[in-house]
Amino acid sequence: MRNVDVSVVIPSYNSEKTIEKALDSIVNQKTKYNFEVLIIDDGSFDNTIDIVKNYAKNYDNIYLFFQRHKFQAEARNLGIEYANGEYLMFADADDQYSEGYIDIMMKSIKNKKLVISGIQKDFSNGKVEIEKNSILEKSNNNNQLIGNYLTKNKEMDVGLWNKIFRLDIIKKNNIMMINENYFEDSLFVLKYLLNIDFDDINYISNPGYILNKHIGSTTNSYDPSLLIKCENYIEKVYDIICDNSSLKSYFNAFKARTYLFYIHRSILNNPLWNKEKQKEIINRINLNDAIKNLSIKYSAAIVFAYIFPEKYIKVYSQKNKTF
Repeated sequence: MRNVDVSVVIPSYNSEKTIEKALDSIVNQKTKYNFEVLIIDDGSFDNTIDIVKNYAKNYDNIYLFFQRHKFQAEARNLGIEYANGEYLMFADADDQYSEGYIDIMMKSIKNKKLVISGIQKDFSNGKVEIEKNSILEKSNNNNQLIGNYLTKNKEMDVGLWNKIFRLDIIKKNNIMMINENYFEDSLFVLKYLLNIDFDDINYISNPGYILNKHIGSTTNSYDPSLLIKCENYIEKVYDIICDNSSLKSYFNAFKARTYLFYIHRSILNNPLWNKEKQKEIINRINLNDAIKNLSIKYSAAIVFAYIFPEKYIKVYSQKNKTF
């Protein structure tokens, strides 16, 4: 067993164009903490494996593992299995850590069980967005923590890559990735949050994780099975929270957020999307109950999408042109 403080897990799949930049951002980190980098290749057939092998020859803390193509959820699970650190971080093969990121995260996890940092989103058209403040920071108790997570989250709240976890909590509670390569981040973080307290979290506004947004990525291309995946996600969350009446009260708002996500992806990526399909999806939601726990922004959006579907499709499409 390797003696390291933190393990960084990176799933890779045909990542030859981006993985060198990702690895350089990690191996060049200045920190007193020992860290290992576990690359789990998901059946690449380009030059990714050769590139990583070359890094592994030059850096004694880089390790390469292989699996047949099972997608990144299973790759991350394999990384968790092989991790030796007291703490666990994730990265994607097309993203980067900012300078000093590991050191900041490690210093911030002391006496805590989770750290959430800000993120920088770099779009392929040159646009940059920063998320600095987690909605979870406004939570005053455990139920509110989960309620905020389910109904008011931003991308920085649900992603894996801008967090540092305690590996013992993950393994003790058998927290693993599921759900066929979609929403696996969100479910993993939800399960982790349910095993800690609201005041076990440290928040860092510094956008230390650089997230590159690409056309054609899993979340930015048309997926004809997306509705099924959304419904599976809704079902899994219900199974997790159904025995807690306080958490159950957030369920309809969560369901509304998930269906609104599906509507937005469909507007941008499905050329056959229309007002009839949009209204049919919204009719699956108990709007009166959902609005009680939605932010004003999302309450207004879902009502607008229902009452004026054609206009909503046009406005949302124009506002969110391809990156």
